[in-house]
Amino acid sequence: MEIESPTGERQLHDESGTYQFESNKPLSEAVVAAVAAESGLDALELADEFGPLYNAIDPTALDSLFQSPGENGRSVGSVTFEYATYRVTVDQTGCIELVDQQ
Repeated sequence: MEIESPTGERQLHDESGTYQFESNKPLSEAVVAAVAAESGLDALELADEFGPLYNAIDPTALDSLFQSPGENGRSVGSVTFEYATYRVTVDQTGCIELVDQQ
């Protein structure tokens, strides 16, 4: 299913809480958009209720972790952290998996 995030960015979403972003935006922005879409809140409401993303992970470090001069533009691997009520896993393909911890 394709949906539009609160930021106007188009994203692919399946019913398992997995988002695939196909843009050149930083992954930190994609994470906020995915969590906002999954929770039904916009990005500002999300930050008001759960705090900004940088309280959970350094957004600059997250973005730089997957920057690489390689063929796909990102290095290999994944990172998992908790934000809002979700366990968030982001990988080098731009796949963001959200697992509700409640």
